Amino acid sequence: MLRLSLLALMVSSLLLACGHQRPKSTKCFDEIRNMVKGKTAEQVEQMLGQPDSRQRMTLSAERWIWWNYTYLDGNNYPPEVRGRVVHLEVIFEPARSFKTEQTPTEEQTPSELIAADPLSVSYTVPEKTM
Repeated sequence: MLRLSLLALMVSSLLLACGHQRPKSTKCFDEIRNMVKGKTAEQVEQMLGQPDSRQRMTLSAERWIWWNYTYLDGNNYPPEVRGRVVHLEVIFEPARSFKTEQTPTEEQTPSELIAADPLSVSYTVPEKTM
């Protein structure tokens, strides 16, 4: 009887663990946002790895997305969402557009694009599928 109970406990634990999504990073969203702010796209890619998606937003800005990359943690988040896995999004804009009013028309290299401020780094919550 004891063996049957242990087996049932192990099987149910495995089933619960299968549905649990784990983030790719060990760092929480707030830590990553602080690391990325003011860095070039090239530096961010070295820190976080290649993004899963790169989307051109305007002639010069890009949004990079890392799916299921990080999690929410800390007192700024309600207890029910702490630990939740989220998609990381970073918007990169040309570094020189912050120094001049001119909008560049040529394609920017990753070393010329920066995540200018904390609002350049955001997250989206994955939809639950059943």
